[in-house]
Parts: sequence; C-alpha cells; structure tokens
Amino acid sequence: MRLFIALFALTTPIVAQHPGPVVISELMWSGSSASSADEWIELYNRSNATVDLSGWTLTRGSDDAIMLVLETGSIAAGGVFLIANYAADHEKSRLAAHPHHVTTAVSLPNTKLLLRLYDRDPLADGRLVDTADDGRGAPLAGDGTTKKAMVRTIFHRAGDQPDSWATATEQSGWDAGASEWGTPGSIPARLLPDHPTGVDTLTEPTTWATLKKPAR
Repeated sequence: MRLFIALFALTTPIVAQHPGPVVISELMWSGSSASSADEWIELYNRSNATVDLSGWTLTRGSDDAIMLVLETGSIAAGGVFLIANYAADHEKSRLAAHPHHVTTAVSLPNTKLLLRLYDRDPLADGRLVDTADDGRGAPLAGDGTTKKAMVRTIFHRAGDQPDSWATATEQSGWDAGASEWGTPGSIPARLLPDHPTGVDTLTEPTTWATLKKPAR
C-alpha cells in the first residue's frame, strides 16, 4: 500500500487550483530582432500587498527543472517584476524598460513551453503559485515570426488554459523604432481591475499564506 501511495504521488500532475497573488503576466519566448536569446518574463502582483520574492523559483518543462531562483526582490501591490537575459542597455536587447532582475538563465522553448512559479524550491515544499502554458505543442500565444509577446489576459484563471493568453496587440517598453510587440514592464490598462473592461477579480485582502497549497 505504501508503495502504491508513493507511486501515485510521483505520477500525480501538479495542478494550480487557483493562481496566487503573483502571476506570470507576459513573456517573450521568441527572442527579439536583436537576438534569439533576448527573452524575458514579467510577473504581476494582483494582490493588495507587497510580496517578497526572495527564494521564489521558476521551473521549466514537464519535469519541473529549475530554471532560475530569485535570491532577493519584491513586487509592490499592482506592480510588475521584469526578469530578462539582458539589461536594457545591452547591445542584444530591444528593451527600453529596465529589468528588475538580469540573468542568463531565462531559456524559453518555442515548443512545449511550460513554466511554473513557486514561492521557494519545489523540492523543499515550495508552493505552486502560477503556471504559464500547458507544455503541449506550440505556445498558447505569441508569434515567433513577427516577434510578438505572449500576454496574460485573464489573471484569475489558471495559466495553463488557452483562453488565459493572447498574442500581443500593443507596443510599449521597447527601444525607439523596435518592431517587437508587447508591453514589458507594464500591464495594459484594459486588463487592470479598475478599467471598465478589466477582468481581474482579486479585490479582497489576500495573502499567499491564506491560499491552499495544491497537492503534488
């Protein structure tokens, strides 16, 4: 019986029952016209309190391989946190928005894209906060040919659902004359909860400690 339980735990998929207060809001899996490695990930704090990101971990792929760990950092209520391979002034970057965390660890596949965000090392009982994409075939949104970002359009819905994402239709946060699309470093006003068409519903006082930890 114990062996059966152990095997069941190892094969049970990790499911985000509900996104946490911080979600993966946008990502550039295609790179830019400057470099295929000009990739970045944007986080958005949809809660009403500052969140300490120290120790938070991003994993990649169905095997949950650790891609990067944020040693320090925080994200204000309603704020964003941009993680990129290059600083804005790097010759291989098209960003005008300055990343909050620069690392060479961002590596986003163009097929079977699947990211998971944990509040600490998942092997040390870290809680699953959010997911991006489902790891099946082409990414759920974005365009590698025209260099358009993958944008989260519904923050309160699980990030592995196709209708949680759309290909970028707006352009800000880029160098002058850049051909890339997306809004790195900001959330489009139409997606914010105080906008007439906003869809975010996390308006009650919420802390990550109050959210249920999903089963592994």
